[in-house]
Amino acid sequence: MNPPKDLNYYKHAKIKFLDMLPSLKGRFLEIGCGEGATLEYIKSAGGDFVAGVDINADAIAAAAGRGLDFTLAADAERDELPFSPREFDVIILADVLEHMVEPWETLKKITGYLKDDGHVLISIPNVRHYRVVRDLVLHDKWEYEDSGILDSTHVRFFTLKETKKLLEFAGLTISRLGWRIHASSLMKLMNVMLLNSLRPFLVFQYHILAVKKKL
Repeated sequence: MNPPKDLNYYKHAKIKFLDMLPSLKGRFLEIGCGEGATLEYIKSAGGDFVAGVDINADAIAAAAGRGLDFTLAADAERDELPFSPREFDVIILADVLEHMVEPWETLKKITGYLKDDGHVLISIPNVRHYRVVRDLVLHDKWEYEDSGILDSTHVRFFTLKETKKLLEFAGLTISRLGWRIHASSLMKLMNVMLLNSLRPFLVFQYHILAVKKKL
C-alpha cells in the first residue's frame, strides 16, 4: 500500500461518515486508522472494542495515545494481521482501497475478519467526476496532486460500477449508498434541470455500507 505523505492527512475524525452505520456498539476494526480520531469517537460513543491498523508508524503512535483498545503499525495489504475469523462487527476502510496495489485480494482477506451479520464501511473517490473527465478529454490532462481524486499516492481508480465489482469479489454487497458532491453552482443547477442525471459525474466520493452476500 502506498502511504500518504503528510501526517495532517491522518488527524480528523470522519463523524458524518459514521452516520451510515446502524449502531456504534460492538467491535470495530479500522484499516488505515491514521491517528485514531475516528476510533476514539466510536469508543466515546459506546463502541465495545476498537482496533486500528495503519502503515504509518508515527500515526499509530499518536493513535495509541487516544485510548484505543488495540493499535498496530502494519501494511494491511502485505502483512498478516493478528485477528480471528469473524471477530468484528464493523470494519472501516475510509479512503484506503485506492492506495493499494491489490485492493481486491486485500478486501477479501479483511472481510474474513467480519462477522456474518457485520458491516463494512467504505469511502472511495469517484474517478468519473466531471473535472477529471473534462481535463482528460478536453485538455489531455491527467495531473497528480497533493490530495483529491488524483492524489499522487493513489494507485487504483474506481467508478461506482468498478467499486461494486470490487465488493463482489470480496463477497460483499451494498446495503446503503451515500455520496459527497463536489461541483460548481452551475453544474448543480444543470443537474437539477436534467432531473439528477448528472449526479454520477458530480460525486467526488462514494460512501458505502456493505454486508456479506447471502449464500
